[in-house]
Amino acid sequence: MVITREAPTESDPYRIRRPFVATRVLSILDQIVIKELSYVPELVIGADAGTASGNTEQLVSNAASKAVQSQPGDFRHRALVVDDSLPVRKQIEIELKLLGVAADFAESGEDAFSMLSSNSYDIIFLDVVLPGVDGYKICKTIKKDKSKKATPVIMLTSKSSPFDRIRGTFAGCNTYLTKPVSHDSFQKVVKHYLQ
Repeated sequence: MVITREAPTESDPYRIRRPFVATRVLSILDQIVIKELSYVPELVIGADAGTASGNTEQLVSNAASKAVQSQPGDFRHRALVVDDSLPVRKQIEIELKLLGVAADFAESGEDAFSMLSSNSYDIIFLDVVLPGVDGYKICKTIKKDKSKKATPVIMLTSKSSPFDRIRGTFAGCNTYLTKPVSHDSFQKVVKHYLQ
């Protein structure tokens, strides 16, 4: 971190422009922690709004977005996220950006089928409960398609019963994550399947 009169550049983004103001220092420190250490505090996928204090989630989202301002060519992998919850989609988007993964989003099974027919993905995240076609049926359809069969499918759900896990296994999912999903658990699963 450098304090200077000049504006930050792409090659040296951690410059603080004078005058030396506490909010600028905190903003740069947030960016360093999120980008360099891949740490996003209090970001839990699928957590209730009451889990994060006050506007913490909005602050984390803004800091993460600034820290990972990537260009489309910067991404090595591509994911499809199928979830009808906007907050969950946004949280997953932030997590994937931190890992250098581009993401497309679908709110329903029908939208997912449309995207799958015109794009290829390295990993797919499916919510179990969706409007229209549920996640299990989408997973079965993906796994029946020879060109998409090898694509890892991660089921996301708030249901954690053994029966639900068995249904996910029979549908062909690779991993079953129960919401709320912690930052560390999510990153571990993504890194495992995208290595």
